[in-house]
Amino acid sequence: MKTGTIAAIIDLNEVDSALLPLTTYRPIGTLPFAGRYRLLDFPLSAINHANIHSVGLFLPRSGRSVQDHIRSGSSWDLDSLQGGVFMFPYIAERDYDDAATRQRYYDDYLQFLRKSETRYTAVMGSQSIANLDLDALVAYHKAGDSRLTTMYKQVPKSQVDDHDWTVELSELGTASSIVRAKQHHGQPGVDTLPVFMNVYLLETQDLIDMLVAASEKKHFKRLPQVLREAVLENNANAFEYTGYLATITSLARYYAANMAMLDDTNYQALFYTSRPIETKNKNEVPTFFAKDSAVTSSLVGTGGYIEGTITHSVIFRNVVVHRDATVADSIVMQGSKISAGSEVRYAILDKGVVIGPNLSLIGTPEKPLVFEKNQRVFQQTGQEVNTQ
Repeated sequence: MKTGTIAAIIDLNEVDSALLPLTTYRPIGTLPFAGRYRLLDFPLSAINHANIHSVGLFLPRSGRSVQDHIRSGSSWDLDSLQGGVFMFPYIAERDYDDAATRQRYYDDYLQFLRKSETRYTAVMGSQSIANLDLDALVAYHKAGDSRLTTMYKQVPKSQVDDHDWTVELSELGTASSIVRAKQHHGQPGVDTLPVFMNVYLLETQDLIDMLVAASEKKHFKRLPQVLREAVLENNANAFEYTGYLATITSLARYYAANMAMLDDTNYQALFYTSRPIETKNKNEVPTFFAKDSAVTSSLVGTGGYIEGTITHSVIFRNVVVHRDATVADSIVMQGSKISAGSEVRYAILDKGVVIGPNLSLIGTPEKPLVFEKNQRVFQQTGQEVNTQ
């Protein structure tokens, strides 16, 4: 693909209420994943491998973590003289009864698209953990008959939530609409559903025309709704993705996706392909493992200090696990500390959590215990945990 033929929009205004408290201070896109990555790394890496150099990031209300992670965009080769990363401020929940505010919503997208001077635009979110090949998507789009192309993956029905977005496929294999799973008609004898991956590709001018038309309507529509209606109106091309996919819409799914990375098959399929996933580099000393420490079936980041026992867990950078402490089936984020004698199982510890000594904190795989950023846990009475 030639440089300058395609632009990308990453819309980070995604519903995150089911991921609280992890999304209190960050959007879904900057949730930590697999010991060193952020969810935003997946669309950014796909953009880099497709040689895209013009990216519009539409920020959520908590945009500081996005700016801190992206910086100049150099980790994804987006710090070029031509193009680059353009960040647009959060306005997704403003009062759209006000005509000026409504117009600004569309103008931000239109300004980016017009200045990109590209033929195509890819529109993505950050909830899908996948290793995307945008070059293949563009080739499929060019070979298709529709002005719009979507992406989906066939997922067993048992793994699909009623509120997941799915693609209704016609007999010709085109996308006739995008609907919630509970509204999907399905196919007799087929035990999978085509889950929509929140990826669109279309000509930039077509997207400009859609946004201009939406701005002139009486009722306000956000970009996702505009694109879903375009699929309904145009019978879009439907590109099937066959690689690893996890959709992060809840705490249980976030926990399960991280735990899935402890299976070497999943980890290799996602990270060790011809399109590696890039992230912001941090050069740190290796983690120190004390003589009596024991670590099995786990991912462990750099800069930590491990004296205790870690089993089947995802441990991020600068984590401390003291002597006689046990961490099992858990996610422990950057800078957290588990004190001597404590047991943590089936839990998610956000950044900077401190667990005091001699506590037993045990959740379940379906409902892991969740400790919010910088939480201090020092006392326990029965099943109740007292915090400061």
